[in-house]
Amino acid sequence: MAITPTTRKALKRLLVPSDSIHEGQALLEGADRHYVIDVLRLVVGAQLELSDGQGALYEGTIAHVTRRHVGLALGERHELPPAPGPRLVLLGGMARGGRTEYVLQKSTELGVDELCPVICRRSVSRPKELSSKHQRYSEVVRQAARQSERSWLPMLNAPQKLEDALPRWASSSATRLVAVPGAPALSSKSELIKAQEQEITLLVGPEGGLCAEEIDLALGVGFQPVGLGTRILRTETAATALVAIVAFVSGRLER
Repeated sequence: MAITPTTRKALKRLLVPSDSIHEGQALLEGADRHYVIDVLRLVVGAQLELSDGQGALYEGTIAHVTRRHVGLALGERHELPPAPGPRLVLLGGMARGGRTEYVLQKSTELGVDELCPVICRRSVSRPKELSSKHQRYSEVVRQAARQSERSWLPMLNAPQKLEDALPRWASSSATRLVAVPGAPALSSKSELIKAQEQEITLLVGPEGGLCAEEIDLALGVGFQPVGLGTRILRTETAATALVAIVAFVSGRLER
């Protein structure tokens, strides 16, 4: 059966690693096989869409299933345009436990385009093996993108110190906002957010927040302080709330 625009809306979209797609076929293993067979409970002959996270979309039909993998025959390749602007970027202070992973997961679901985990002065989490931490974060982001049926995988930067990350925005045209308790309400920046068409960059500190010196560094490269109300929020709550509100006000949440 040909997949029309009407039937396409009913198909499950699955984001998979780009290297699993080759010459009109896709081979899904591990967590992807589990998701297709055990979670979605699809069988041979079932149809779905496959996205490589880089703008390519394929119509796929399950051709065979083994205990180790799922093989799909792929149809026509479609090129998807990136989400309409503005791009959303989050610099999130690394926190202990699973809090950083929670922020990465929810930000991905909410449509953030670029994620930058940063090590701050008050970060309790200071991993020695940054490469292994980056690999773990990459999997968290990919699973969140798959669950939310994103077509484009957000860019995930390797964890780095905040002072090393900030200079990038010194000459940026992005709207830059940093969460600071007691700062002017986020609502005061609504018109600024609505008017920005290129990029909005958000900065949230770790547990304990940003220290005064870090706030000064952020202000020095163009970040504007914003408050999220009178309550003191956990870092993961603040980051998720800020992303959700900005995504909604900018129109990204509805596009």
